[in-house]
Amino acid sequence: MADCENLATCAFFKEYETDEDKKMALQGFVNMYCKGDKQNECVRKKVSKALGGPQNVPVNMMPNGMPLAGTSNADWSDAVKNAIR
Repeated sequence: MADCENLATCAFFKEYETDEDKKMALQGFVNMYCKGDKQNECVRKKVSKALGGPQNVPVNMMPNGMPLAGTSNADWSDAVKNAIR
């Protein structure tokens, strides 16, 4: 299976790839959602398509649609929250 076309530019991974505390979790997400069989289940990709591009996806949204541990979805727009449903 080819890597996700968004992996190189994904804001989530760009933001947290150098964070040593999150490195192991990020690698797990990459293996499952970006290089594995869950590419079509990536909520970040779904929200991006629904809202017109990756710039509309919150940086702290994990590929499973949840906010990264230690962060919140309180500042996510209603449009983002509706696209997740």
